[in-house]
Amino acid sequence: MSRLRWCAAVLATTAAALAQGPKGAPQRAPGAKTETPQFKAIWEPVNYPEDVELDDVFFVSPDVGWVAGLKRTEAGEGGFIMHTVDGGVHWNIQAGDPHSGARGVTNLFFLDPSHGWAADWSGALLRTTDGETWQTAGSFSTLHPYAFVSPAVGYSFDGGRLQRTGDAGKSWKIVFNCRTSVEVDGLKRDVDCSFASLRFATPQVGYITSGELPDHTSAVFKTANGGATWALVSYLPHAHERTIGFADSETGFIKTDSGLMGTFDGGRTWKGIPVNIPGGSDNPIRFAGRVGWYAENNVFAYTGNGGKRWLSADLRLPAGVIAFSLPAPDRGYVVGQHGMIYRYRVVPVAYTSKGMLPAPGMPAAQ
Repeated sequence: MSRLRWCAAVLATTAAALAQGPKGAPQRAPGAKTETPQFKAIWEPVNYPEDVELDDVFFVSPDVGWVAGLKRTEAGEGGFIMHTVDGGVHWNIQAGDPHSGARGVTNLFFLDPSHGWAADWSGALLRTTDGETWQTAGSFSTLHPYAFVSPAVGYSFDGGRLQRTGDAGKSWKIVFNCRTSVEVDGLKRDVDCSFASLRFATPQVGYITSGELPDHTSAVFKTANGGATWALVSYLPHAHERTIGFADSETGFIKTDSGLMGTFDGGRTWKGIPVNIPGGSDNPIRFAGRVGWYAENNVFAYTGNGGKRWLSADLRLPAGVIAFSLPAPDRGYVVGQHGMIYRYRVVPVAYTSKGMLPAPGMPAAQ
């Protein structure tokens, strides 16, 4: 081959490679337009039209859910539970009343649209079996986390005592005590401890963490048989109360003094997750499929791939977030002071509504 023909061949090959772009990149004809997004994610107000404090929210589907809270009046706290079937467009009071003397209500938990529980500040556990009417199930410590694995069986803790109910909350029996061994100044110590966070990833697999131990760690205990037995599985840096949450039985996350930490092997080992979640933390981490959220005050952290990668953003809402619910990957709700309820959803890119704000796009919006 002559030198001239060889040079022409090299130039032709190089031009073809440049037209294809980097190896593995999709080819695009010169002048072709990029694909226009069809959807976007927004925060949209569905506020309650009174100056009330909303302390908890729980949705069992994108449109069916409950909020609980109180309105401080001369008559008392004005505690209440409200219900919606249309994503917050309309709310109806099911228990209590903002203008009554009823105690405030918090700590909502639902197994399904019919079976739910809530706690009021008088020390009572409330229960519904039809999703509409509420009655007192038994006495209860309002501030402690709890979880039900069936309409009758649930777990809660009081200090270092894990308790089980087999009658939907009417009575409780101690089934496990918080006690472990730690090393301080090179010496082993057997110590009693208090529980701080409780979460069932499935009806059979559950996790409970201790408060801070003398070596500044927290112990993680696990059950694989619906709470019948519990065993120590690991230690991690001091964990914040209530914040533990699971994507599945093996994959979970918790806020600690070292930041967000995650396990991908059922709690046996934990590693740091590179995401900034500043300030105090008390809300649980929640998942709907592979989408996970953490929200509190003006902090919002989220993942769209089961926790492999987390991002964070500031929430620029009119009030700080007190509680949130994530019933579906493309639908969530946050609540706070002054009747604030904002709904996260994915809408067509041309959609507009009064008061809506841009939100980070999860996979469903991309």
